[in-house]
Amino acid sequence: MKVTIIAGAPGQDVRFLKDNVDRNSFIIAADSGYLNCVSAGIVPDLIIGDFDSSKRPETSAAIMQFPSVKNDTDTFCCIKEAVKRGADAVEIFCALGGRADHTLSNIVNLEYCLRNNIPASIISEKSVLSLHKTAFSLEKSNFKFFSLFALGGPVQELCIRGAAYELDHFTLSPFDSIGQSNEFKNSTVNIDFVSGVLLLVLSND
Repeated sequence: MKVTIIAGAPGQDVRFLKDNVDRNSFIIAADSGYLNCVSAGIVPDLIIGDFDSSKRPETSAAIMQFPSVKNDTDTFCCIKEAVKRGADAVEIFCALGGRADHTLSNIVNLEYCLRNNIPASIISEKSVLSLHKTAFSLEKSNFKFFSLFALGGPVQELCIRGAAYELDHFTLSPFDSIGQSNEFKNSTVNIDFVSGVLLLVLSND
């Protein structure tokens, strides 16, 4: 079961949401993310939040309300609920932009899905973000750029093949930006490493 989470970042592209959210997935709105759903004509199956950033909505959708004083953000509560319900894929929209701390938190919280071996991504009109703990390949697509960052610790023995800027057995520190704004040289880019977690950002200007 794919789960789609609609978070509450403001200023979202309504047309992008309408065209890209999988209406056949199980849709969870995170607190004020319900307002993003309404703007895009999306009916969520479940709404989760403490409703400190928006009023508890009057809707027929199921609602899980949490106290405002809690350890997890509303979006992370949605991610945990998706895993609990047996999601085999998670897509998160409206999670970039707005407050920088919310954006960073949403990116970090992808690790919970990685830990549970569930493919997960944050999707916006210009970027797709995902975490990886094993080697993977990228096929040339609609995205011009890809960037790689170490998350939570160094990535050891990083090799990038088939890209404009290649690396060979490089130790990527969480403070390195050398993986920023790479491009495809071949139709396929191979990324290999022996340990660590990579944040992949596919993007366009």
